[in-house]
Amino acid sequence: MRFLKVLFAILLVAAVITGVIYWLRRHRTEPPPTPTPFETKGKLQVVALDVGQGDGFLIISPGGKTALIDAGSAQAGDDVVAALQRRNLRTIDLAVATHPHADHIAGLRRVIGKLTVSNLLDSGQNFASDEYDRLQRAVKTRKVQFIKAKKGWKFSLDSGVELEAFNPRGDGRWITNIREGGSVENANSVVLRLSYGNFAMIFTGDAETDTETELVKHKFLLRAQVLKVGHHGSRHATSEKFLNAVKPEAAIISCGNDNRYGHPSQPTLDRLKKSNVKVYRTDLGGEIAVISDGNTFQVSTARQMNLASLWQGRIELEDLLVQPKKAAAKSKLKKEEID
Repeated sequence: MRFLKVLFAILLVAAVITGVIYWLRRHRTEPPPTPTPFETKGKLQVVALDVGQGDGFLIISPGGKTALIDAGSAQAGDDVVAALQRRNLRTIDLAVATHPHADHIAGLRRVIGKLTVSNLLDSGQNFASDEYDRLQRAVKTRKVQFIKAKKGWKFSLDSGVELEAFNPRGDGRWITNIREGGSVENANSVVLRLSYGNFAMIFTGDAETDTETELVKHKFLLRAQVLKVGHHGSRHATSEKFLNAVKPEAAIISCGNDNRYGHPSQPTLDRLKKSNVKVYRTDLGGEIAVISDGNTFQVSTARQMNLASLWQGRIELEDLLVQPKKAAAKSKLKKEEID
């Protein structure tokens, strides 16, 4: 009898817990959209989504047309979908996979599965990975128009809002002369210039100095008020020559807090500071919104950035490997001097 009472009590507690969990799931509310102190109606909006260590940029035209440039990792996919749905978005007119690395394209598969995506602009690179295969299957299953990017390709998102591709070159021509330890996939990232009236913004994917040199050499119209910093602020991107060509007033770095790559790097932050560029970082400010009327622009962050940390770079993985060697060499030199 006592055993039955204990068993009944256990079952009752389990039933209560199950009921509470079910109620919470049914009645939970989505967090409201990130507020912006600026009027957005009838203006161009560019939102750097907080996807952690990755890229995800949402563009909303004054007329409500949308583009999504990358969508972070697979883990960030649901957060990106939630961010879109909080803005009452059900369709994406143009999605862009800048290059086939997972921290940029894995989340796109989730977006394609949940929303209606009309077109996907892809770098067109042959790349063997499970995530890239899944993305391609999702594109076919959902009947998304697949477009290979090439230099000079243009997309009219809305009246007066245009995206133009500067990279890759297309037609099987790739940047292959890259730095030691560099990535061909990064070098051939889709690079886009968004323009609206007198306002422009450059999106660079994970392009580094090798790509930047090509862009400057071919004299593309790189001038833009806002720059999406290449490769999450890696030391190998955002060269001084490229900054001189773009002449940005503001720059956005999309990176994760305590990422193992040490992004953004101190040298890159130093170059931006030297060029008097105002920097915004998703690891510090969370979601970042750029609002433009076609002439001026304003920037807001989801949370206040710590100014003391803003210009402080993180230690990159290669530094952790190099520093002990430098320390050992320095110690040896001191010992030789003593001897």
